[in-house]
Amino acid sequence: MDPARTILLVESNPTKREQLLGLCRSSSPQAQVEICTSPREAVSRLSQQPYSACLLPNDLGLLNEARRTAEHTLFLLISDDDNVERDAGAIAEGADDILPRETLSSESLQRALINAERRRDSGRKLQEMARQDPLTGLGNRALLEAELDRMILRGQRSPTGFALLYIDLDYFKQINDSFGHGLGDLLLAVIANRLRRTMRQDDLIARIGGDEFVALLNDLHDPNDAALIASKIIHALSEPVTLSGHHLLVSASVGIATYPSHGSTAAELLQHADQALYRAKANGRNGYAFFNPQKDAATRHNLDIEQGLRHGLLEGQFRLHYQPIVDTRNGDTVSWEALLRWQHPQLGLLTPDAFLKLAEHSGLILPMGHWVIAQALDAVKQWLDAGIQCRLSINLSDRELKQPRFAEQLRQLLERSQVPPQMIQLELREDTLLKHANQASKLCQALHALGVEIWLDHFGSEYGALGYLSRLPITGVKLDSRELTGSKGEEHGAYLQSLITLSRQMDKQVAANYVEDARIADQLSRWGGNLLQGYWIGHPRTLDELISQNALH
Repeated sequence: MDPARTILLVESNPTKREQLLGLCRSSSPQAQVEICTSPREAVSRLSQQPYSACLLPNDLGLLNEARRTAEHTLFLLISDDDNVERDAGAIAEGADDILPRETLSSESLQRALINAERRRDSGRKLQEMARQDPLTGLGNRALLEAELDRMILRGQRSPTGFALLYIDLDYFKQINDSFGHGLGDLLLAVIANRLRRTMRQDDLIARIGGDEFVALLNDLHDPNDAALIASKIIHALSEPVTLSGHHLLVSASVGIATYPSHGSTAAELLQHADQALYRAKANGRNGYAFFNPQKDAATRHNLDIEQGLRHGLLEGQFRLHYQPIVDTRNGDTVSWEALLRWQHPQLGLLTPDAFLKLAEHSGLILPMGHWVIAQALDAVKQWLDAGIQCRLSINLSDRELKQPRFAEQLRQLLERSQVPPQMIQLELREDTLLKHANQASKLCQALHALGVEIWLDHFGSEYGALGYLSRLPITGVKLDSRELTGSKGEEHGAYLQSLITLSRQMDKQVAANYVEDARIADQLSRWGGNLLQGYWIGHPRTLDELISQNALH
């Protein structure tokens, strides 16, 4: 036992107190011994300054409260009777030793302090391993929760607050998907080192899973200090990283919750910081946001929807409806577009407008997209078996476009369903093509080699896609006709007419969506947009309705 260490002696009985004080001074003459006469005062002192050891009565309630406040202090309990069960209970609750008062001497006290410290050191090493993230060397969730509980307990007795920063890397999943988990792990190690350099020495930083980190900022006197640290984190993580010859640009979003303003329990603080993080991402990422009960009401709703999405996928709550695309030259239905619907147990039948962005944000868009394609191919097989010779049209998401094995996965699904590839047309949004031109070009070539048609959806909404029509194996384009009914309908009509003419000159098929009345349908047909889709053409319907209605014709 280091003689320069400090000992807190807790005893209300004056006679017993003097006896213990004498033993402490004789066993460790240079140690600083402080006296405390009440349990409440003892817990308060332990929360305010560190002590090497604490001698206190064999009181389990006092022990538990003291250990929560000062987990690094050695606790030696002085027992006045020989109660084996109670002593065993105290050891189980974390006491470092039980010393019978009647046999206590300066030598036995000194020996108990030394042995307790050695046991604690050995246990501390094992505990550190159990509370450390093996990949980054940072703390893990167990350490975070223990430290958070300790800081809350201290905060209940002190006016000083603290802040919890929930940090999430933007688009980390795409880096993992593109370059592999090995490089992703290297990147996480680099991020951890940058976080260490950014944080103050007394602050805790922990990795709680994947690309999620949490920082605890001690002694927060002004919320603006938390904002300053968050800005430093965002700036530090935005510096380019070069790993294995790859130049990576990383950014981070941060959600901030402060104690006690934004929560009085660990669960509340983590939840509220997570909600603030969600809003920081919704605001464009690479920024921070404080928890705000009013603004985060919508965030809580979105989080509920996101959790519902996960449950809905597992519980089979999703449905596919099919909307016809008709050739107005002969009235034939040439294809059916698969449209996703969610049969929500409380909210009823939801269209993608209510949940698709949340699915993309959460990463559920990939398993959802896989489910859509598999279900839709099964539907094609059924209508082909029923004698309905129509193609299937499916929308392709950003995330699916960037999946390196998407074409191979589609080939396997086609093989399994026994649907000919030429019966499938995939719709790729124009803005997605322009945003990810290199990946889109490779995927278009791979899908074309597979025998699947590619259509460019929302054509004309962006500039610069026209050149890709001639370079890529794109079968046709789909136009959005909604603005034809607006105040600038005539101007938009001239623009659509020119797009149709250009597409025809390049030998591309032309379809138009959102056709809601006969006038628009006639206008588009006269311009050469003869493939039409919309409520005036036909409402989305279930597979059973599709097959039964076609059987009548």
